[in-house]
Amino acid sequence: MSTPFDAPQHGQSTRTRLNSVPADGGGGGGGGGGTDVDTQRLDQAANALVELRGDTENADNGADDDCLSASRGLNKHTAGGMAEGGSWATAGSLVTMDVRWGSQVLNLKRLLQDISDKLHTTSGHYTSTEQEEQARQHSISTPFG
Repeated sequence: MSTPFDAPQHGQSTRTRLNSVPADGGGGGGGGGGTDVDTQRLDQAANALVELRGDTENADNGADDDCLSASRGLNKHTAGGMAEGGSWATAGSLVTMDVRWGSQVLNLKRLLQDISDKLHTTSGHYTSTEQEEQARQHSISTPFG
């Protein structure tokens, strides 16, 4: 399975030049290198996280169903209520574990959404900055035409 983090793909790419310190340690600013930001890959990574978030929700729903089914199965042939009344103590523990699991899943889903949102925002910022810089460069008139 391929992920957006695999080998580079050809597509929309934004090039941003950053100030840097030369390898020899002297000077600074205006370094000859640059940083390529592939906004398409940022968006792909963000979309993959959204998909993972959905898969996480599906796994959580399956775990809920299984835990509740097991809890009901343990108590099916016993008197309801506390373990002293004939009910299985494990059944209640399964429900407690399911609640804890659900809390962890909610936290994971929030993290995945947050990272996805930040990747989309970063992609948008790079694209906007590149467009503004290109417009600025086109607006500069020179005596050479």
